[in-house]
Amino acid sequence: MPFWNIFPSCRGKDIVFSNYWKKFGRGCNYIWNRKKSKMDRKLRLGKFPFLNCVPIYYGLETGKIKCKEEFHLISAPPTNLNNLLKKAKLDISPISSIAYVDIVNECLILPELSISAKGKVKSVVLFSRVPIEELDGCPVFVTKQSATSVALLKLILKKEFGIKPIYKKGEIIKFNGTVIAGLAIGDAALNLRAKRIYPYQLDLSEIWQKWTGLPFVFSFFVVRKTFWEMHRRKIINIWQALLASKKWGLSHLNIIATLYKHLDNPIAYWQCLNYDLSSLHLESLRLFFYHLKEMEEIVTIPEIKLMEI
Repeated sequence: MPFWNIFPSCRGKDIVFSNYWKKFGRGCNYIWNRKKSKMDRKLRLGKFPFLNCVPIYYGLETGKIKCKEEFHLISAPPTNLNNLLKKAKLDISPISSIAYVDIVNECLILPELSISAKGKVKSVVLFSRVPIEELDGCPVFVTKQSATSVALLKLILKKEFGIKPIYKKGEIIKFNGTVIAGLAIGDAALNLRAKRIYPYQLDLSEIWQKWTGLPFVFSFFVVRKTFWEMHRRKIINIWQALLASKKWGLSHLNIIATLYKHLDNPIAYWQCLNYDLSSLHLESLRLFFYHLKEMEEIVTIPEIKLMEI
């Protein structure tokens, strides 16, 4: 029965209604296609562009470890990945430990994965031309690349040395040895160590371990809660692939090291690191957050929330 026989007042207006339903249909298709494209897109996985990440990612990136999920790898320094994750432009990523404070309600921690050290780490170092005790009131340059390392430096210098330098942002490696002191991380710290420009070097992880008896957790992996709720199987698959890649990498450091012949003994460096996330690691995180709150570097101590498999 024609539409206007039911609603006579609408006689002659079927074209208008027809156009309306066409537009409505197009709108529904647009919404569905957007939703479908979000569901079908590749998972976005973050990575630090530092030597310390190589044992975790090498197997995955080279195909030694197969992953059931397609992923898009985004490599950037910690502060950049922290911001991308906060803006929902990453799904899974390592983050600076201190960055977790700002996104604790938006993310879950992946078990068994971190970038930590039980003692000397070699790649998070305060370099100085004068004894560390003499840096009170002196300018100390700090990297922009890792807020966690900067917070740890402030904590150690205040608690262990009783000093308060004047902190300035800048990469010490760019000054070619012309500044009094500065914090370097990652490959820049390894390069400065090799050059032996600065006679005084303070390995922050080594000091933390001597002070607390615990490993220091520089970063760990998180997943955005919204992505976890929609794609649990995808997340579990990529997490398992990362664990398998970590295991493969740590078992084949001699093979990976052949790609880094230009560096001084990369295997010795990797062996300084620890990639687990045990109860001791979590205890260390809580203690770190406690001291940061005490120093008023953070407002609240975040609750440690692990992804439940």
